[in-house]
Amino acid sequence: MIGLRHKAGAKGRARGALGPVAGSVLLASLLICEVTSAMMGAGTVFFASVVVAWLVFPAVVGLENVLDAGCVFMLVSLGIVVVVGAASHGAGSLLT
Repeated sequence: MIGLRHKAGAKGRARGALGPVAGSVLLASLLICEVTSAMMGAGTVFFASVVVAWLVFPAVVGLENVLDAGCVFMLVSLGIVVVVGAASHGAGSLLT
């Protein structure tokens, strides 16, 4: 196990099958889909875009970094929900 980690570290940072530009474009389009679905109130589409993001993370960032990328993506998704909710219903809706 240690030998495998050492070999992977020697080759450089582990990347997924998609290139960095294609992966960034794919994840950015999923975030845009989340924003539009949150604005329209389409919870099913929002959930589907989160699931698709988790399914493509291994191809974008590699298996080694899936949890890190998933945590960041979920924090951004939570921020989208909070900002859209505050913009739609006013800042007072966050307190109730």
